[in-house]
Amino acid sequence: MEPETLQTTQRNCKDCGAVLGPGRDDKLYCNNDCRTNYNNKKRKEMQISTDDQPILSVPEYITRIQNIILNNRSILESLCTEDKVGRLRERDLVGKGFNTKYFTSEAEPTGTGNIYRFCFEYGYLINEDNRAIIVCRKREVY
Repeated sequence: MEPETLQTTQRNCKDCGAVLGPGRDDKLYCNNDCRTNYNNKKRKEMQISTDDQPILSVPEYITRIQNIILNNRSILESLCTEDKVGRLRERDLVGKGFNTKYFTSEAEPTGTGNIYRFCFEYGYLINEDNRAIIVCRKREVY
């Protein structure tokens, strides 16, 4: 009977090519620096290969408008539950930081000709008494 011999294959670092010493069988790099360097190179190659497509940058004013609309939605959400219509004076709504210039959609006029403006699923109507009526309508986002 022949004695068993342990066969090892020489493994090299994926970054610098140095021979990997003893250790785990799945070791790929000789140290953290080589691991970081290899992954940075790989990431850079991926970016170069996708440079044919333009990178869309969002102008700052769009980001500001998005933040205003999200803030408006948050305010409306805090004032209205799904089963209850919220009501308050327009000045109180504006006093909470609500900006009436920005919204995501307008609903069709009601039977009285009023138009609700929506910030996603939360809508509001400023009536002739300068009171805000706040509603939640999930179908506005579908």
